[in-house]
Amino acid sequence: MKKFAAIVLSLLMVLTLVACGGSNTTTEAAKTVYKITYANTTADANPQAINAKWLAERAKELSNGQLEITVFNNNKLGAFSDCFAQMQLPTGTVQMGDVSPASVTQFSTAFTPYSLPFLFKNAQQSFDFFDKSDSVKKSEEEFLKETNVRVLGYFYNDARALTNGKKAVATPDDMKGLKLRVMTSDVYIKTFESLGAAPVGMQFSELFSALQTGTVDGQDNGLILSMDSKFNEVQKYYTDLGHVQDTSVIFISEEFWKTLPEDLQKALQQAVDEAVAKERQEYLNKLDSYLTEMKKTMEVTILTDAQRQAFKDACQPVYDWYRGEFSQYDIDAIMADIAKY
Repeated sequence: MKKFAAIVLSLLMVLTLVACGGSNTTTEAAKTVYKITYANTTADANPQAINAKWLAERAKELSNGQLEITVFNNNKLGAFSDCFAQMQLPTGTVQMGDVSPASVTQFSTAFTPYSLPFLFKNAQQSFDFFDKSDSVKKSEEEFLKETNVRVLGYFYNDARALTNGKKAVATPDDMKGLKLRVMTSDVYIKTFESLGAAPVGMQFSELFSALQTGTVDGQDNGLILSMDSKFNEVQKYYTDLGHVQDTSVIFISEEFWKTLPEDLQKALQQAVDEAVAKERQEYLNKLDSYLTEMKKTMEVTILTDAQRQAFKDACQPVYDWYRGEFSQYDIDAIMADIAKY
C-alpha cells in the first residue's frame, strides 16, 4: 500500500508541475486547467467521499472545466498526515483533502478546543458554530499562519461513538481497561484516560487491521464511518457515546490557492459551500437506516440522558487539564460563543 501510494504521489507531482507551468498572459490564463489532487480517508460509500466527488464535478462545472479535481478516497494516497504535509509545499503532490482536525494536531493545535468532550449539544449547533463563529475564524487564521494550509469548509463527520470487541459499554466503569484506538491528539487521549480506558494514538489507515488482530479492542468513530469501514465485521459492541460532534475540515494548499485567479477561487469556494450543505443533510438522513443495519451484526447500546451525563461528568478533568496545557486558548470564551448557537 505504501509503495503504491508513493508511486501515485510521484506521478501526481509530474502532473502538478505540468499544470502549473502556464503563461501569465490573460488569454492563456483563461484557458489554463488547474489540476487538483484531493485526499480523503473514508470509504467510497461514505457521504464525505460521495460529496468530495460531487464537489469535484460542481467545481468543474462552475469553472467551465478549468478546475479539474481528482478525488482519492479510502486512504489510497496513504496516511493523511503525509498528504497534509504535501499541501504545505509549494509544489506538493496533494492540493486538497478533508479529515477530522484532530488528525492534524501535530501540524497545529488551533482546532484542539473543538475536540473537547461533550462540547456541543447536537449536530445543528456544531454546524451553525463552524459556519458563523468568530472563534472559528480566529482558529482558521491561526491554522493558516502555522501550516500554510487554508480551510474552505466543514463536512459533518458524525457524533463520535464507541465500538469494541470485549463488552457492552453503558457506564464509565465499563470503559476500564479497554485498549482503544484514538486519533493522535492529546485531547482525545486525555478524554479516554479520564474514562479509565487505555487510548492508543494511531493513523486511521492502520485501524481495521489493528481491530482485526486485537492490537486494540475498539475505536471511537461515528456510526456511518464505522459501518462503511466494515468495523462491524471485527467488532461486537456499539455505544452511541456522542462525545464529539465531529467535523471533517476541507483543506487546500495556500500556495496552490494563490495560483488560482480570483474567479476560480470564488467558483471553488461556491462548490465547497454547496457540497458541505449537501453532505450534512445526506449524513443526517442516513443515520436511522445505518443504525438498523448495524443492529443485525452488533449489540447496540443507546445511552439515556442520565447515562450520557455520567460520561460527561467523568470527562470534566479534561477541561481543567486543557486550561493549563493550552492556556493560549480561552476555552471559557469559546464555550460562551458556542452557547449563542
